Amino acid sequence: MKSCFIRKPGIYAAFFLYVLTLSPHLRAEEKPAPSLPEPLTLEYALQLASEPHPDILLSKSEIEDAEARYLGVESETGINASVVGRATWVEPARAAPDQSHNDSMAGFSLKKRIYDFGRSSLKLSAAEMDIKANELLYKDAMSRRQIDIMEKFFGVLISDLEFIRNREEVAVAYFRFQSLEKSKELGKASGLELLEAEAKYRETRRKRAASEARQNITRQLLAEALNRPGKLPAALTEPSLLQIDRKLPEMEGLIKSALSKDPVILSLKEKVEAANKRIKAARFEWGPVLSAELEASAYEREFGSRDRLRAGLVLEIPFLTGGRRASKIAAHTAELHRIEAGLRRREMDVRKAVFETWQQINVLHYQLEEVNTLVKYRDLSLDHARTIYEQGLRAYLGSSLVEYSEARLRLAETKYAIALAWARLDALTGEKVFNGGKDE
Repeated sequence: MKSCFIRKPGIYAAFFLYVLTLSPHLRAEEKPAPSLPEPLTLEYALQLASEPHPDILLSKSEIEDAEARYLGVESETGINASVVGRATWVEPARAAPDQSHNDSMAGFSLKKRIYDFGRSSLKLSAAEMDIKANELLYKDAMSRRQIDIMEKFFGVLISDLEFIRNREEVAVAYFRFQSLEKSKELGKASGLELLEAEAKYRETRRKRAASEARQNITRQLLAEALNRPGKLPAALTEPSLLQIDRKLPEMEGLIKSALSKDPVILSLKEKVEAANKRIKAARFEWGPVLSAELEASAYEREFGSRDRLRAGLVLEIPFLTGGRRASKIAAHTAELHRIEAGLRRREMDVRKAVFETWQQINVLHYQLEEVNTLVKYRDLSLDHARTIYEQGLRAYLGSSLVEYSEARLRLAETKYAIALAWARLDALTGEKVFNGGKDE
């Protein structure tokens, strides 16, 4: 067995490499994403926003790319060390004092840029600003992820309430249709009335089927948003949403706060400053560069002109650049203009978003008062319907149930719309989009 192993090392090495390549996939399969708790709360769902997701991974990759560019700029001022070896056979000249043929050498060199008149510091500062700008964009990506999860979470709750309303509507329509069938047999109802009731019944059945499909669709969308594809949450806990009663500040102050705190605006401002620094650095791109050099060499053939150790300062002053300096300045200037235009556009979008959202919240508060009153009315109406249920007016009770369920649905839609509007405003002002339903 031992001799076989020695004769065929390539087979075992290939197998070992294959196992190493496969093992990360095996580990990934052994640790699948945990299932969602039942019932699922909004607080728990929002905690999953930072898990690997295309939007988050893309934003993180931008930070990593900026960090890599920073290291690239930093390396320009670092120490460069190299070892050089050369094996050479020569035919020496007749007058050469050393007639040997081996002219091999080995050498070691160090080189470091000492001063370049501020060019490197400008480029490093610009690279640092790029990192900070992308970190701000990551914060914005997290806020958008959380808002998306909230929207999908609320979508499931609304679909459940829609199904309840439609289910009760089917029961009422079926009861009427069945009653008219019996009345027609007794000659107390016309065929037209019966067909009308049947059409209504089948319409409500179709709505119930659509709402049931919507329950599945919204759960699938939520599962995807939470990085749990195929793991559809069955039950959700309704959040308290105490923050929807927050006092709406003055619009002008809110717009001013958003313009000074919006992560995207702050990111673009960092990029504008970085572009300005790159333009300044480009103006010195082909300026003087002072470097320190150290060389140590060993030779097989000795000559008086060959130095074993050499150290010195090197000053490089280029005279002609072939237009490359102007080209770089123009490219960075164009980039600056593009970023400045994006900044102006973002500021316009933020002002528009704050204005529209402020107006939306203002109207929704009136709507909330209206729907709260409607729910109280439908609740009392339902109690009244229950008291006369024994009198045989079952259809009246059913209609009251439908109306009460419709009022509850409208109340939920209004509350969730306010919560999402506040979340968008908080994201624009750099605040936490949801604090667990507690007042801060």
